[in-house]
Amino acid sequence: MSMWSVVGLVVLVLLIGAGYTAQRLMRLQGPTQGDVIDKASRGQSALLVLDVQEDFTKDTKARQWPAAFVEERIARINALAAEAQARGEPVITTRLIYDGGYTNFLIGLLGEGLGTKGSDGLELDKRLGFQPDMDLVKSVGDAFASDELEAFLKTHGVGRLRIAGLDGCYCVKSTALGALGRGYAVELAEDAVLSIDPKGWTDCRAELVSRGVQLVKSAELAVAQ
Repeated sequence: MSMWSVVGLVVLVLLIGAGYTAQRLMRLQGPTQGDVIDKASRGQSALLVLDVQEDFTKDTKARQWPAAFVEERIARINALAAEAQARGEPVITTRLIYDGGYTNFLIGLLGEGLGTKGSDGLELDKRLGFQPDMDLVKSVGDAFASDELEAFLKTHGVGRLRIAGLDGCYCVKSTALGALGRGYAVELAEDAVLSIDPKGWTDCRAELVSRGVQLVKSAELAVAQ
């Protein structure tokens, strides 16, 4: 085999690998599609708290949260959960734990290993002061990739989702879009959402509004009926 053949083969392998990696990353963070619900028969609301895990709320070498930012957001999430459960509305938490050897390798390489199997920060942040009605483990950004979530929402007659948690630019965005695509009404407690990229979150938030998400403050959600 000539040198140029070897070079060409290496380039081809690299291109295939890059394409596969891009496809995997899109699957990890893109919204999923599913059947559209009959919203008229679903009068209940639920609070969905995404991925408030110790891996993602701690400071790391590459990820530094502003002082008191996480504490403030968690306090608002706790208040939302208490109010929701007082109204008889289910509260759902999710935890992101990446699945598959290649995905765990990618996140280990690109994301400091946060959320990968074997990490010591996969549990919910201990500052969350409520017991969820459902704790869902997921392996991609959109919580609707799990049939368990859809079954739970159907059983409880939920047609409106109130979303808080992290990260605004990734799991919050993809889950909100996944919910919209299935016909749910979606409210976002914008001051109970965390994002490590404030500028990026501003753009994502504008996109979500343009797609039909309603932005509200946590205080407004706490008194919503």
